[in-house]
Parts: sequence; structure tokens; C-alpha cells
Amino acid sequence: MNVNTAAKITQQLLANGHEIADTDEEADVIIFNTCCVRNTAEQKILSHIALAKQLKRHNPNLKIAVIGCLSAKRKINGVDILLGTDNAMEVVEKLGVALQPLPPMKEDTVYIDITYGCENYCSYCIVPFVRGKLRIRPREEIIAEFNQVKDTAKDIYLLGQNVNAYPDFPQLLAELAQMPGNFTLHFLSAHPKDFDVETIKVMAQYPKIAHDVHLPMQCGCDKILKLMNRKYTVADYLEKVKLLREYIPDIHITTDIICGFPGETEEDFNETVSVVEKVKFSAAYIFPYSNRTGTAADKMPNQVPFQTRKARATKLVEIMRKMS
Repeated sequence: MNVNTAAKITQQLLANGHEIADTDEEADVIIFNTCCVRNTAEQKILSHIALAKQLKRHNPNLKIAVIGCLSAKRKINGVDILLGTDNAMEVVEKLGVALQPLPPMKEDTVYIDITYGCENYCSYCIVPFVRGKLRIRPREEIIAEFNQVKDTAKDIYLLGQNVNAYPDFPQLLAELAQMPGNFTLHFLSAHPKDFDVETIKVMAQYPKIAHDVHLPMQCGCDKILKLMNRKYTVADYLEKVKLLREYIPDIHITTDIICGFPGETEEDFNETVSVVEKVKFSAAYIFPYSNRTGTAADKMPNQVPFQTRKARATKLVEIMRKMS
């Protein structure tokens, strides 16, 4: 989603005569489009902003803009423009450029937002607090944007924090998959509780839909899934995997996994390892649990020491590497 927003901002500025600077030192404007889902990302952003502020001391005319999740989460001093996720595109106007309708850039890979925000309130996740509640993009806007890119793009991704929370998602997927054009259709990211057999049937039916799905499991232990407020069980998840492989034998399934969530014991972690070995994911994004202030998980008892979280994540990465 941030890649998509950054591309649109860049396109607006380039159309107005701006150029992309070769180095930070040469820039008149530096825009940080931020994510703070994990603490490591937030700390990296803050260090980059600090370096930009040093450049500003030598070049007072330098403009620094911070947009996206971090701006919605905290106040950042010493920057010129601060905007959240909902009004990130306003950075263009604040830099003195009038927003104008522009044709999509002719890229091989194109992203189309279909939902914004999320209201699942998974207990570890800061997204609802920084990106707001679920908002549905009007269907006619999605169709119009799709029509603009379908003849030139090779890969088109439908985007949402919870993409299949879109009303009648399987029908939207089927409608787009029937359009003319030499494209492959993907979607990111699906929530297991909303991912249904109708979506799987549509994926199997239309050749233009990629045989890959990102289905974040997060954990393979029912006790921890409940603490995470994920609203599905391991059995539910495995049933979705079974259906995917029945309908689409060559499906590639990728996932996200959090290691060391509060209350996770070694036995709980080993349950996750067993599920990973059973499912045989094509790839997995594996992270130690990251505390995010304001989330329910941050206040939970039995916080797992960071070194233990890290060790479990490292172990699972090695298991995944051998499988994939």
C-alpha cells in the first residue's frame, strides 16, 4: 500500500517538473512514507528522519515531509509537513503542486486499493489505530482504475489490510478476471476468517487469477490465536488450506507468523512448528512479536523475553528455509 501511495505522489511531482534527486544531499524535498506495524521499522524511520534534520541545518530550504502510519501515531518535531494515511496525497499540494488527474504509469506491476483500514482489532496490531476503521472503496472507482491499466500491466494486485472484507469479494474478483488483457490478477492480504470457499472456487475457475495466496496464520496454537483475537482455530485454517489444494493443486501458499507472543510457552511454539511442517508453506514471513503501545497485547501478562522471541523466530526461519 505504501509503495502504491509513494508511486502516485512521485508521479504528481514529476508531472509538475520535479526530478528525483540522486542523493539526499541534493534533494530540495525528502518525503518519508511510513509504516509502524513493527517497532524495528519505526526506529529505522526515526533514525532516517534524524539524518534528514541534520541535512536541514546545512540547507534551511530543504523540506521534510512525513506521511503515513507514523504521523498518525506520534508527533514528530522539526519537520515541515506531517500527514496521516487518509490525507497522505495532500503532501503534493502542501509542496505547492496542484493535484491533477493523471493516467496511471505504464508499469508491469500495478496496485489497486479496494479497502482501507481494518476493524478486526487483532490484539497485537496497531493498524486500526493508525489507519482507521474499514472503509470500502466504491466499486465503480475500482473498475475504472482497473480498465486504465489492464492492457499494459502484467501483474495487477488488489490491496487491502483485509482485502476479502470487501463486500462480495469473490464476485469482484470474477468480474475483473473476465476482462480482456494479458494480465495476472493477485490480491493482498486475505484474513483466514473471511477467506471462503467461494473465493477459492473463483480462483480455480479463471485462468487470469494467480495460483498464489498470502494467508497470514500468525500462530499454530489455538490458545495463542484466541489471545491474538484472530477469530479462527488451527482446524479452521487447515480446512482452508485443504480446500485450496483440492481446488488448485499447484497453489502457492505464503503466510505471516509471530513468534513469542505474550503467554506463548515452548509447547505452544512447538505446536506452530508442527503446523508449519504440516502445511509446507511456499514461503513465510516470520517475526519476533513486537510490542506496540496502545494494543491489547502490550498490556498482557507473561510477556516473553525478547531473546526468547528472537530465538524462536530464528529457529522457525531455519525450518522454513529447509522446506522451501
